[in-house]
Amino acid sequence: MKVYFSEEVVDFVESLTLTDHTRLQRIRKLFEDYGFQIGSKYIKKIRKANLWELRAGKIRLFLCIKGKEANGVHIIIKKSQKLPLRDIKLAEKRC
Repeated sequence: MKVYFSEEVVDFVESLTLTDHTRLQRIRKLFEDYGFQIGSKYIKKIRKANLWELRAGKIRLFLCIKGKEANGVHIIIKKSQKLPLRDIKLAEKRC
């Protein structure tokens, strides 16, 4: 499954530290190679049927899955245990 990033996500990824950037790219590559088989440690379904959260350490990439493509629609640095509701709603809107 190929992962594409929106413009906002690309800008955010470019601003990440080298460690976070490398971790995100490694997890993205795992997802592209193995899909949903990578397990709940790295990917989790978010409310809506086609909205998923790709987990790379403290980085959370919201993916909109359509067929064999995954579009990165929103990305955040997670600072608390719960995902902020406004970020979930923004990702749903962009999906």
